[in-house]
Amino acid sequence: MSKEQKITIKDVAERAGVGIATVSRAINNAEGISSATRDKVMRAIEELGFVPNTSAQSLKIRQTHQIALVVPDIRNAIIPEISWSVEQTAKQHGYHIVQINTAGNARTELETIRNIKKLHVDGLIFMPLAYPKTLPALINKAPIPISIINYGKKLEPGIQADIVSLSQPEGKLVMEHLFKIGRTRIAYAGAPKDIIEERYRAYEQAVGHVDISLVYFGEDFSLATGASAADYFYGLTHMPDAVYAINDMVAIGLVNRFKELGVRVPEDVAVVGVDNNQWTTVSSPQISSVSIMGEEVSRLATELLLKRIREMSTADYEHIQFEPRLIVRQSSVAMIRSSSR
Repeated sequence: MSKEQKITIKDVAERAGVGIATVSRAINNAEGISSATRDKVMRAIEELGFVPNTSAQSLKIRQTHQIALVVPDIRNAIIPEISWSVEQTAKQHGYHIVQINTAGNARTELETIRNIKKLHVDGLIFMPLAYPKTLPALINKAPIPISIINYGKKLEPGIQADIVSLSQPEGKLVMEHLFKIGRTRIAYAGAPKDIIEERYRAYEQAVGHVDISLVYFGEDFSLATGASAADYFYGLTHMPDAVYAINDMVAIGLVNRFKELGVRVPEDVAVVGVDNNQWTTVSSPQISSVSIMGEEVSRLATELLLKRIREMSTADYEHIQFEPRLIVRQSSVAMIRSSSR
């Protein structure tokens, strides 16, 4: 950096690897910053030769009272439930929501964090899907607080964000249930293998040796993927007696198409999904599903973010887990099944 170029508080934040608000707190000797972080900021100030002006002594970061909610696919029926919970929680604290849809695209997830300042928000609630490898590093350098809603991914330690997730894989509950009701030829239907990979890994671990003919990877989490999976399984010489669907939309698509093909659910094939969205109870038959506690998870993620914004806190980040719950409905009740087609 040339001597003629003015050193700014932004330059100090980038050199120290912290946010602008953290530099401000260090300059003003404010609370809510660890001694190690304060030393790192002051070292960056010395190295760069930064001289705060008089207004910097009382620097306040201008707040917009807006937070961003970044979701993977607004077409997924669980997303409106999550969005509603975030919006209502934020509204109670005088905040508005800016919603962004990444379509589960890795490049879009990265660009959202890289361009976070352009959003003009005080914080961000992030629900990643693609999880590109460089995402954690970008999150750690973000100039505003981030809260993560994490489903279906093991996150590496050291991410500088509050994280709300589930205590165990949703698929583990699905597979335990299907085995318990006597299903032995269990299939899997979902999005590509690397998307929400923990849900597929639970299937692999439960069956031990995967019969690849019983696995259908579609393009997304839609009804169409479920319908295509039903066509595929129907075409097998020996159909599965149960299907674990990656989410409820795929499960509903499966059930609807099976009915059109004359396959009875659950008599011939049991079907269980994940999310427990509102459509599971109006489908016929009603769909068994694992509740991912969407309302509770998103409300807590919002509260953690708003607390960090209000307190301008750099305290230890929290990782809070909820217990998923299996809701058994008509699509997987235990019964004597007819012989295979």
